[in-house]
Amino acid sequence: MASSSKRKRIADEAKKEEEMTIYLKVIKTVALKVKESDSIGNVKALLHDKEGIPECLQQLFSKGVELRDEQKLVDCHIIKNSTLDAYVEDSVPKMLLVKRPFPEGTVTVYSRINDTIRDIKSRIGAKEKINMDTFSLFHENNFLEDDKTVGFYNIDSGSTIDMVFNPIHKLFISVVMPKPEIVKIEIYFASTVSGIKKIIESKVGCSMDDMDLYLGNQRLEDSKKLLDQCNIEVDTIFQVKRKKIQILIKKWSGESIMLYVDRYELVENVKVMLVEKVGIPVDKQKLSYQGKLLDDSRDLASYNIGWHSIVYSGCYLH
Repeated sequence: MASSSKRKRIADEAKKEEEMTIYLKVIKTVALKVKESDSIGNVKALLHDKEGIPECLQQLFSKGVELRDEQKLVDCHIIKNSTLDAYVEDSVPKMLLVKRPFPEGTVTVYSRINDTIRDIKSRIGAKEKINMDTFSLFHENNFLEDDKTVGFYNIDSGSTIDMVFNPIHKLFISVVMPKPEIVKIEIYFASTVSGIKKIIESKVGCSMDDMDLYLGNQRLEDSKKLLDQCNIEVDTIFQVKRKKIQILIKKWSGESIMLYVDRYELVENVKVMLVEKVGIPVDKQKLSYQGKLLDDSRDLASYNIGWHSIVYSGCYLH
């Protein structure tokens, strides 16, 4: 009975004993493939991708000196096979959903309550590989100042942050002209396509009224801003092409054929386009406009043929 009573007393005392926290230092070496021009923010993003540790909880040190997100490896004298010390904070980060304007999408970043907006922008920049000074952040239509913290704005986990490219930002783009000739011009992110065409016009000294601006196969609309239609980066290559016009070809049978052609297309090339449609060889076709027979060696513009012009098609009998 005495033995049983003693065990009960020990058990009761154990229940009263307070729990305590101890910290275990787990050492693990992770190899990352980087470039010397990468920032510390890029390194944190790579570690997040590989180990799942949010960037905001990481602290990186080299020889006892804490490294800032905006610093580049080369500036920190970090060379091939260098070893950095990584410390992970024991806290629950906030998850923020950042809406990207172009291409449309959502970027997920993590933050602590005492992180500044500049810290958040640095993580977005590292993930998206863009300069953090080229965009601003908004929450519920309120502009977020770089030096204020997440806690200052009462931004909760799961909140949506809007990313807006700064209209004052400039960059250089290359434009391939029809000649062909490549010109390099400086533009604002918020420039309209028509505004950019005026810059090109002043550079090359010829009218852009009959020209369209393309990025790949996408024709860019004159009235819209460039950043609303495509993703712009330094040294993006655009192309200038002559505008297409729609003309109506009237066959001798009364049937009509719609063609989209370059205003400066040669008459002979138009006949080549019509071979499959009218079934007549090029040398047997004859085209006329406003009662005039069109010469193969001249272009449509020389006859003032424009949008919705009607061209008559016939054939030589001999």
